[in-house]
Amino acid sequence: MLRMRIRLSILYLLLLQLCVHTLQAQDPVFTHFFANSLHLNPSLAGMEGPARIYTGYRNQWPNSGATYVTYQASFDKYVEKLGGGLGVKVLNDKQGGGIFNAYNLDVMYAYHIRATRKLSFSGALQAGIGQRSFNPYNLVFGDMIDPVTGGSTGMVSESMEAYSEFYPDFAVGASVFYEQFYGGIAVHHLLQPVVTDANDPTGTVPRKYSVHLGAMFPIIENRRGTELMRLSPNVVYIQQLSVQQLNYGLDVIFRNFLAGIWTRHDPGFNYGNLIFTTGYTTGSLRFRYSYDVKLSSPTVRIPNLGAHEISLLLILEQDRSRFKHRAIKCPKI
Repeated sequence: MLRMRIRLSILYLLLLQLCVHTLQAQDPVFTHFFANSLHLNPSLAGMEGPARIYTGYRNQWPNSGATYVTYQASFDKYVEKLGGGLGVKVLNDKQGGGIFNAYNLDVMYAYHIRATRKLSFSGALQAGIGQRSFNPYNLVFGDMIDPVTGGSTGMVSESMEAYSEFYPDFAVGASVFYEQFYGGIAVHHLLQPVVTDANDPTGTVPRKYSVHLGAMFPIIENRRGTELMRLSPNVVYIQQLSVQQLNYGLDVIFRNFLAGIWTRHDPGFNYGNLIFTTGYTTGSLRFRYSYDVKLSSPTVRIPNLGAHEISLLLILEQDRSRFKHRAIKCPKI
């Protein structure tokens, strides 16, 4: 019991160090880039045509308690009269069991241009509001633990102030699609909003730059000319301040089933994850699950640096005849 309390106190102190210094306002990490495509790039809003509702859940470091837990939801749809897609998304990111909390609400509009039968473009603007808060009253420090009983004394020498700040937030994005290939770039937190009440440069959300490239290759059975399966290789690069991550992998779609393997690491391979993912899709419902396996240095002593992530997509419109002129090959789960 004492050892567990000390471990939790060290974990919370680690969270505090991450959040008070330059990593304070880093965005949460995700694996399902295309299931919740609005989070990756606002220019993907309405790209499929029919209205979609997305819900997602991610639990990072699950064996260490409620360390990093993130909830997401989004809605998007192509609107003929606007010539593009409208989208809205919400996010709640909890760190340390709610000691640090982040809420975001964003709306976006993506204008779609079909240059030729094979080439399409999309550009988007996104605006929203965010809220970050810090509640230090549930923190447990080493000097609060009675070495004999293992219980908390309730006395602490550290002095911290809670805060809760709202801020405006903006992003832009662009995508291009050519036959079975696609790619895009997005910049989030354009104004680098201030998220604490202190006038200090570490209290801002740094800009996040995202670049994604991929393809969707059908495997055709020559004798019958029917599609047996699809292969979808993808690369996603994300940089926020000095933190860089490179994600790449391959998804295999066979009938209604999906299986894939991905990896995530920084350019210097100082940390990384091996990601196993599976999914199932029908005409109106899509499900995807993944688990991140730790590939980090064994000197990092916190147990189980993996993560569970679940995505669920609901397609509200089944009649897609009016969207045929804008059908685009792009991952949908």
